[in-house]
Amino acid sequence: MMGSLRERTDEIGIFRSIGFRRSHIMRIVFLEAGIISSLAGVIGYGLGLGCAQAALSFLTENHGGGVPFDPRIALGSLALALVLGLAASAYPAAMAARLDPNEALRTL
Repeated sequence: MMGSLRERTDEIGIFRSIGFRRSHIMRIVFLEAGIISSLAGVIGYGLGLGCAQAALSFLTENHGGGVPFDPRIALGSLALALVLGLAASAYPAAMAARLDPNEALRTL
């Protein structure tokens, strides 16, 4: 997130210069982090389930077993991904919100 926000310094400066408040900038950053984190949680659970199924078929002699879909674990992985993603983006969001529009627009 920090790298992404450093690349978009001019966009954040434009937002701040047209009247976006610090809270608006933080909401934008947290929304982006939430979307990315939730996609990562869903994809991670799906890949983990698929890899566990593949490993089970290689490691067992009878190929009748399977890995069941557990909604509690799926929701737990999604919640953990969201919490970690939002916590990791708190500092970059605060830095982006404190950005001075004049400093950001000097790079243009």
